[in-house]
Amino acid sequence: MPTITGFSVPVGCALITGGAIGELQVPGNIQPGDALLAVQHVEDGTPPTATDITAECSISATKGGVIETTVTNTTGDHVHVLWAKSE
Repeated sequence: MPTITGFSVPVGCALITGGAIGELQVPGNIQPGDALLAVQHVEDGTPPTATDITAECSISATKGGVIETTVTNTTGDHVHVLWAKSE
């Protein structure tokens, strides 16, 4: 997980392969209790476009390394996830 410095808590980000509505695997150390800062659905194009889907996503309350989506199917695209670690 890339860590972004200069914040009072560690902030992580990951660009992952999209998937069906439901659980998406996020590499790194995203865990229940962390704060989801932003989730973007990134679609290929010239240039690629990003749509904010943060409101329809959450960090799994029971599983590490997982976010849950409720509306947008991102299959064939990518998802950018930004979160802050709870400490």
